[in-house]
Amino acid sequence: MHHRFGFLYTRVHRDFSSVPRDIKVLILGFFVYMVGWGVFDPFLSIYLHQTVGNYALAGFFYGFTFLIGFFLSVPVGDLSDKVNKISYVWKSMLFYPVVALLYFSLSLFSGAISVLLVFAARALHGAARLFWIPAEGFIREQSPKGETSAVFGLHITFYRLAYVIAPLFTIPLALFFGFGLHNLEMLLLFLIPLPIVSAAIISRIKDEGKPIGVATDEVIEKDGVFSKELADLRAIGSAGYLTLLMGFFMRSILIISLFLIPLYAVSLNYGIVEIALLVAFANAPYLLSFFFAELADSFGKINLIAVGFALAALFMVAIVVLSNAEIAFFLAVVGLGFILAMLQPAVNGLITDITPRVQDGEMTGLLNSVLCISSFSTALLLGFLSDAFSLQLPFFVFAVLLLAMAFVTYSIKGKVVVRI
Repeated sequence: MHHRFGFLYTRVHRDFSSVPRDIKVLILGFFVYMVGWGVFDPFLSIYLHQTVGNYALAGFFYGFTFLIGFFLSVPVGDLSDKVNKISYVWKSMLFYPVVALLYFSLSLFSGAISVLLVFAARALHGAARLFWIPAEGFIREQSPKGETSAVFGLHITFYRLAYVIAPLFTIPLALFFGFGLHNLEMLLLFLIPLPIVSAAIISRIKDEGKPIGVATDEVIEKDGVFSKELADLRAIGSAGYLTLLMGFFMRSILIISLFLIPLYAVSLNYGIVEIALLVAFANAPYLLSFFFAELADSFGKINLIAVGFALAALFMVAIVVLSNAEIAFFLAVVGLGFILAMLQPAVNGLITDITPRVQDGEMTGLLNSVLCISSFSTALLLGFLSDAFSLQLPFFVFAVLLLAMAFVTYSIKGKVVVRI
C-alpha cells in the first residue's frame, strides 16, 4: 500500500512538472477570478429567491444565464479555433465588474424594475462567462498527449481551491461586521477588483490567432455557424453522444449543489456562516482532483464515471434522509462534492480523448452547449419541483436519473475511440 501511494505521488509530481508554463499561468489567473466570484456564488440562488419570491422563478433566472450560453456556445467554440484565445479570455474578464454592479442594483429596486435588472444581469453574465470555452480549448490543445485528465485535474483543483477559500471570507464579515443573508449584495464588492487582476495575469500569456473581427467573419460567412458544428457532432458517433450525455448529468449534479443545496440549507434554518462552511467543506474534495485524474487515466475513465453516478445518487438520498442530523447532513453534502471531484476530470478527459486535435475548440463549444442546456433545464426543473411539491423531491428524482446514467455509462465501455 505504501509503495502504491509512493508511486502515485511520484507520478503526480512528474505530471505537474510537465504541465506547460502557459497553462499554469492561466490556472493562476482563473484562481484569482474564482476567489472574487466564489465569495458570492454560494449565495446566488438565495439572493435570487429573495428577489423574485419563489423557487420556480429563481430557478428560471438562475438558468437563464446558461440559456444565453447555450445559444452562443457553438459559434464561440468555432470562433475559439481561429481567434487569439488568451486575448478573448482576459478581455471577457473585464465585463465582470459591470455584472457585479447589475447584481448589486437588485437590492435597490423592486417590482418590474428588479425583474428587468435580473434579466440584464443574468444575460450579461451569460455572455461574459463564455470565456471558459477558449480557455478550456487552450488547455486541451496545450495538454501533453496521454495526460489530459491530469491537466484538467490540476485546473479543477486550483479553481475549486478558490471555492474552499472564498466562502470562508464571509465568516469574519458575519461575526464582526454584521453580514448575513439579509445583505448578501455586499459580497459582490469582491467581484469588482479581482477579475481585473485576473485579466492582468492572463494577458501575460502569448498566443497566436486571427483578430476577432476576421475570425468572426469566417465563422459567419464561411463555416455557417451552426451547420459546421452539427456536422462535427454527427461525426463523433454514438459513443460521443453518450459522452456528452455524461457531461449533461455531471452538470446537473453541480447545479443541485450550487442552486438547491443552499436553498435547502436555508429551509433547515442555516445562517450565512453555516452555509459558508457547508460550501467550503463540499468543495474541499476538489483538492484531490489531481489524484482522481490520475486514477481516471490509469484505471479507466468510464469505470470511474459509472461508479461516480451511482454514488452521487446514494448521497442525494442521504442528504434528505439525514437532514435532521447536522453532522450527517454535512457529510452527505461533502460526499456529493467528493463525487463531483472524481467526475469532472474524468468526463473532461473522455471528451478530449474522442476529439480530434483540429476540432478541440469546436468540441469544447459543443460540450459547453450541453453543459449550458443542462444547467438551464436542471435549474428550471429544480425550481418547479420545489415550488409544486417540496425541496426534498428533486433530490429523489435526480437520484433515479443518475442510477440510470450509471448503467448507460458502463454499457459503452470498450466503444470509445481515442482521438487522432
